Amino acid sequence: MNFFADITERTKCILKTISDFPHAKLVLATKTHSEFYVLNSALCCDKNIIIAENRIQEAEEKLEVLRKFPHKKHFIGTLQSNKVKKAVQMFDCIETVDSLKLLLKINRIAGELGKNIEIFLNINISKDENKSGISPEQIDNFILEVLTNIHSKNINKNNVKISGLFTILKNNLSDEKKHEYYAEMKKIQIKLQKKIPSITELSMGMSGDYLIALEEGATLVRIGRGIFGERKTL
Repeated sequence: MNFFADITERTKCILKTISDFPHAKLVLATKTHSEFYVLNSALCCDKNIIIAENRIQEAEEKLEVLRKFPHKKHFIGTLQSNKVKKAVQMFDCIETVDSLKLLLKINRIAGELGKNIEIFLNINISKDENKSGISPEQIDNFILEVLTNIHSKNINKNNVKISGLFTILKNNLSDEKKHEYYAEMKKIQIKLQKKIPSITELSMGMSGDYLIALEEGATLVRIGRGIFGERKTL
């Protein structure tokens, strides 16, 4: 079996697993992979696969290739303030919003561009000091600030749709701890849906633990290495 066929076969296998969980989708993490035929080997398997990038510069460099695919495109990396306009232009969804300041800027730029963009709130559920995200203790106050800004028209629902939550766990956790953290994310999602009904998506789980995430309620699982193999060295 050749390289491209291997990618297709791995993608089909993962899609079959995901299909056992209603409403769940595959997010293809394409970091370091830019060749059309490499990406197409996975994306040809299902039109509902989501393309995900975590570096604005890399996404810009392969934009012509990405535009050849009709699939939705999500940004899943840390977003710097000076890159917001490019992110809003290139992506359908930004999954990693972790501050009101960033949310307000996305809202303003989306309005200027006449675009409605989805966002997810990035929750640092495992309290990893090396990762960004809203801490579980801060989420209630954060949502209160968001709702206040929606009611005061500082956030326009025609510009931004808050449609999900996102998390990345700290490294080297046991499966038991992963289950606990992902279950807690699901509880937070259910709680927040009562205040913001559009929060229907839950983006969590990667190549090494996506099945655990699915079992705990993930609707989007982000997989790169499990399909493409090890990342290229940039």
